[in-house]
Parts: sequence; structure tokens; C-alpha cells
Amino acid sequence: SIIIAVILLSYNVELAAIVIMASVLYSVVRFAAYFYIKQNQLSTIALKSREQSVLINTLKFIQTHKLYGGLHRIHNQYHGIITDEASVSAKSQIITMIATNINQFISGFRNILVLFVAVLLALNNEMTIGMIFAFTAYSVEFSRRSTIVINLIYKIQLLKIQSSRLSEIVHATDESSLASYFELNENYSLSARGIYHQYDKLAPLVLVDINIDISENETVLLTGDSGSGKSTFIKILLGITEPVAGSLFIGGVNIKKTGKHAIRKITSSVLQGDSLFPGTIYENITFNDNLDNIEQVYEIADAIGIHDVITRLPLGYFTQVGDMSDFLSG
Repeated sequence: SIIIAVILLSYNVELAAIVIMASVLYSVVRFAAYFYIKQNQLSTIALKSREQSVLINTLKFIQTHKLYGGLHRIHNQYHGIITDEASVSAKSQIITMIATNINQFISGFRNILVLFVAVLLALNNEMTIGMIFAFTAYSVEFSRRSTIVINLIYKIQLLKIQSSRLSEIVHATDESSLASYFELNENYSLSARGIYHQYDKLAPLVLVDINIDISENETVLLTGDSGSGKSTFIKILLGITEPVAGSLFIGGVNIKKTGKHAIRKITSSVLQGDSLFPGTIYENITFNDNLDNIEQVYEIADAIGIHDVITRLPLGYFTQVGDMSDFLSG
């Protein structure tokens, strides 16, 4: 395109300026529309996310919605999201249509103006008919190539919107201090020093200067009001949640040296929201532990009082379960 622009300028500066300015105007209109379409695409992504969240949560708690007459409200909420999506999509199409029409007008006006100025130059013996035909051919080729380049840049910018969302997943930081670089001794005491935590930067601190020592085989009961941070503190002790400030120690050794696996190897937990994994009851009990002796599984189940319930099932410990199963409810 640059070489063709130089050739156009060699024929006539005025005509070349018209052709180049038309391409500049085309790019201005194209990228002016891009900023509106970008906002609409971001809105569409957010609405799609809300739509999927509403659908998943509705299916998960469908029984509760039925019992309390919430299906009508959910229907209205879902319909509102779909309507908003259609509205945003329509706005994008309108903006694209307007930009396309403006660019078609610019292209047509450019051709008319080039022909008009070329005729005037020919009448003044500044250009010949052959030069006009040659200039027209070069101007068409210049416009075609510049349009391809502008459209390519435009599409790349649109792809960046999607790639930026994808990069949030691809470039998500790995869990820090996971691997163990320090051998623990037999002292499995757990300590926390100066633990501070808040749910986000604008929220107040939910944990303030928490210090605790838990010896091996010691029983500790945490009490507090709802929302006071009990579950959050347990997650910090398990290495699931990072505190804003403070340190954890296993056997007097900082977790940054032992790695989070050191905590998880010596602890087990049932947290709020935990559910059965798809698979057999046996697989749910053993999970990542390689228990070759099924008698160990029987002992564990008997200790928590579910062995007799499981053995009465047709397939016993090899009964398929999942997060939607309810026959093992307590």
C-alpha cells in the first residue's frame, strides 16, 4: 500500500490526497464503531455469565424454588437477561450497519470526487486520459489493500476482547508454596501467628491478629457469630485461603518452607458446601489415599456410623453416587 501511495502521489498530489484521506476516514469510522462494539461485547460476556449462573443455580436448587414458589421469579429474571442480551446484540448490529453505510458513502463520494477532479485536470491539460485510467486502477488497488489491512486490525482488536478474558484463566497464578522443600519431624503441632484477613481490599478485616497453637491430638472448638470468619480461618489453616498477613507453622517450621502439601498430608476436613464426587462410595471414602485393604474402608465407615447403611445397598460400597444423590442424607 505504501508503494502504491507513492505511485499515486507521483501522478497527482491532489488526487492522491483524496484517495488517502478516504482511507483515513474509513479507518476512523471503523475504529469509532469498535469502541461501542467493544463495550457491547463485554456486556454480552457478563450477561452470558449471569445467564449460565442463574440456570445452574436454578437446577441445583430446583426443589427449594418449587416449594417456595420461586420459579416465576426465576423465569422473569432469566427472561430479563435474555432480553438484555438481545438488546445488546441489536445495538451492535445497528452500529455495524451504520458504520458500513458511512464507509460505503465515503467510498462512493471518493470515486465521484476523484473523477470530477481528474476531469478538471484533463481539461487543463495537466493529465491525459491514459493517466486518469492508470490512476483510477492504482487508487482502487490502494483502497482495496488499505481496507484489508484496516479490517484485519479491527478483527484482531475484537479478538483481543475474547483473548483477554481467556488470559485470566490461562495466566491465573498457581497456588504458591505448594511443593515441600523441608522434611517434617514427628511433631505435627500447628500454629498461627498474626493472622489478618479481609474478603476484598475494600471490605473490613474479618480476622485481626489471630494467634493460636494446636498441639497434636488436641481438640479445639472455634465459636463465634455467623460471618465472624470461623470457616475462613479453618481454610487458612488448611492452606486453601491466603491470609492478608501472618504466618503458619507446622512443628515450629514456617509453611513457606514445608509447603502447603505438608499441611494437607496430615489433615482432613469436611467444609461447608462439600458434596459427594461422581463415582462409587468406596472411591469417595478413599479418594486420593491408596487403601488396598478394604477392611480399612470398613473400619472408617463403621467409625462414622454409615457401614450398616452402605451394606444394605444393592451394590454396597460400589454403589454409584454423586452430588445429586440423596439416599445417604443424614
